[in-house]
Amino acid sequence: MSNWDDLKFVLAVAKAGGLAKAARSLDVTHSTVSRRLSALEERMGTRLFERLPEGLTPTAAGEEAVTAAKRMEAEVLALDIRIAGQDAELEGPLRVTAAQLLFEVQLAEIMQKFAMRHPRIELEMIAANEHLSLHRREADVAIRVTDNPDESLFGRQACGQRRAFYMSRDFGRTFRETMSVSHDAGPLACVTFKWWGKGVPKELRARYPGAFVSLVSDDMIAKRAAVRAGMGIGRLPCFLGDPDPDLIRVPGLEPTRYLDIWALTLPELKNVARIRTFLRFAADAYKANSGLYMGD
Repeated sequence: MSNWDDLKFVLAVAKAGGLAKAARSLDVTHSTVSRRLSALEERMGTRLFERLPEGLTPTAAGEEAVTAAKRMEAEVLALDIRIAGQDAELEGPLRVTAAQLLFEVQLAEIMQKFAMRHPRIELEMIAANEHLSLHRREADVAIRVTDNPDESLFGRQACGQRRAFYMSRDFGRTFRETMSVSHDAGPLACVTFKWWGKGVPKELRARYPGAFVSLVSDDMIAKRAAVRAGMGIGRLPCFLGDPDPDLIRVPGLEPTRYLDIWALTLPELKNVARIRTFLRFAADAYKANSGLYMGD
């Protein structure tokens, strides 16, 4: 195997289980992956993958190639981290990942102010609702909403949060009579978040036994849009519900604690000047605006 880069294609196919997904992960075309894999198998004189209806599965030879590729990947990543950890200059690339919602609310503004202060640092936004791997160097810094940050990461708690129940102004007027009496059994629609459980939240059901789920959303921005459209009562982080002029809090239901916001990186990179400076800058910016997130 004269071209070590071929192992990168072997590993991508093994992880993806197919050519199309491997191509996306490598940012190349489907035909490129297929051509490189076929050429490698021809040069080595053996099949590395069985082509099955459900996808590609490594052969015995393929497993050996995948094992070697994983070792090389680990070594390259470790070398990259060790070299990056020696960087003491306030310049160079800095990749920040977070959910799109966080960029939309304050993080983009934080990055803009940071860029004005440190123009030699090349910032990159990576908006992703799924957690990208800092260990695999998919990003340098992650801003995450969590109560249990990965113990293998280093970070700063930026600020705490609360969440509350909101409704549109029109919804409040339409159901004013039902909502004016606690324990009213009248039907009352609510919008729920897939990742918080699909049933009616217990606090809402305790106050309004007739509450029912009208919609389940898997995205917080979409959920806010549904609440704003009058599809029901919805629980939202205070930073998302309070600033919206079309929404009001449901009376009688107090805000409750929500997950914290953390700024995280690899321990090996915590002393890299641009990363250390950004972590402190972002955490301070969130703390200064904590009233928005706590619903004060």
